[in-house]
Amino acid sequence: MDLRQLRYFVTIVESGSFSRAAELLYVAQPALSRHVRELEEEFGCALLVRSARGISPTDSGRHLVQRAKALLAEAAGLRDEVRGIEACPSGPVVVGIPTSLGPLLSVPLALQVRQQLPEVQLRLTEGLSGHMREWLQDDKLDLGLLFDCEGHPGLAAEEVARERLRLVLPPGDERFAGRDRLTLAELLALPLILPGRPHRLREELESAALLLHRPLRVVLEMDALDQIKALVEAGAGYSVLSRRVADAPRPLPSLPITEPEIERRIFLAHARHKPLSVAARAVRTRLLALVGGIREWGDGY
Repeated sequence: MDLRQLRYFVTIVESGSFSRAAELLYVAQPALSRHVRELEEEFGCALLVRSARGISPTDSGRHLVQRAKALLAEAAGLRDEVRGIEACPSGPVVVGIPTSLGPLLSVPLALQVRQQLPEVQLRLTEGLSGHMREWLQDDKLDLGLLFDCEGHPGLAAEEVARERLRLVLPPGDERFAGRDRLTLAELLALPLILPGRPHRLREELESAALLLHRPLRVVLEMDALDQIKALVEAGAGYSVLSRRVADAPRPLPSLPITEPEIERRIFLAHARHKPLSVAARAVRTRLLALVGGIREWGDGY
């Protein structure tokens, strides 16, 4: 027995004939007869009485019609209820965004959710990419942006952007005057101001340096990007950042790194064991659109 058979049976009884029901349902009459037989076999009793004047329900058939109408109405209400949830998502959603991406994404995402998803209670939290991984695995986040997803099978992740890292230098620096790029080997000879371990940017640079079997020359460690930029601007050393970080809010000169390029990948992730709610899926759609619309990922060279 299924809802389709119940709907067929109610229509047959209310129309008073198989032929009329077949027209209303756009179903062949033999198929309707087969469904009624299957119902009678399942219930173990006759449901219809056939006569020259048409068909009429037995007592059991009348009882089935009453109950079937209630079940069909409840199913229709459930369908509308679920569709309503999809149409108007509601509930809490927690999104983690790395600190360096916060200025680009946090306020635009909050505004979109507030305007387009008024029943969603959004919480945005910023931190290091490594923190995002931990918080996702501990069920503290529904969604998180990460700079690395390798070796984390508990996360379902989608790559959403890539960006190349650049050398950031003090204004008026004469060492690279007239240059439009530099090699990784040249970078490794420079006094660098970088975040301390563990930090994904630091890990990416150390991995690149291993390719040349040379260490980084780190003269200062600073975990705050704004302070790193301030130190570079004051001439305390050089750093390596993405172009979007180097350019905002007060741009510093920067050069692309080559031989090899250092490219970082950005992922949007959630815990595999925790299915996304309707509200989280709606927020995810808007976050993906925001990330896809950002032009600062490219380097323009």
